[in-house]
Amino acid sequence: MATLRSLLALGNAKLGRAIHHFDLPAVGTCPGRSQVCESVCYATRGRFRTDKVRRRLRWCLRQSRRADFADRMVAEVRSKGALVVRVHVSGDFYDAAYAAKWASVFHRCPVATFYFYTRSWRVEAMTPVLAQVAGFGNVRAWYSADAETGMPESLPEGARVAWLQTAVDEPVAGNLVFRDDPLRDARPTFSLPLVCPNEAPAGQRFGVNCGNCGQCWRQ
Repeated sequence: MATLRSLLALGNAKLGRAIHHFDLPAVGTCPGRSQVCESVCYATRGRFRTDKVRRRLRWCLRQSRRADFADRMVAEVRSKGALVVRVHVSGDFYDAAYAAKWASVFHRCPVATFYFYTRSWRVEAMTPVLAQVAGFGNVRAWYSADAETGMPESLPEGARVAWLQTAVDEPVAGNLVFRDDPLRDARPTFSLPLVCPNEAPAGQRFGVNCGNCGQCWRQ
């Protein structure tokens, strides 16, 4: 019966109603995590602590370890007609073999657009496959960074940097800024790169979500 259950979920409050996603338990599947991101991780709070969500994420992790994971994901992306897929609302690429499974999915589903944020660029064994998929035309790869990690020393073609800001006076870098919850209504003390529109006060007022924004997944 497990093979009949959907790998992909559809939408949430931030993604909107049109984006599919596949997720894993946070922290334990995040080998490139920093102390900064772990300390403020949204995927360790709120609904992620409910029994239903935790059971779902543990199930997804088990499926990701199966030899047929890529084949099943390809079949599901195609059968659902998924046009945009967020890889990991929670969790990350936990080893090179798992990342390679996703590389196969990306290659075999050229009609769909996939996007992800990852700190696994900090894990040497995974840098080759992440660099490879960053160059795929249907993949939007975001390397996640913060005050602890600093900027990546080298960035593969096609990858961009998403910065996690945890203090209002903290210098930021990269192409996009995500602000920790307490900062979202705080006035920046200096000019910032593009802040995630969903997290900005105006975006909250006007119902901006990932689906109708597209900053992270459009070309």
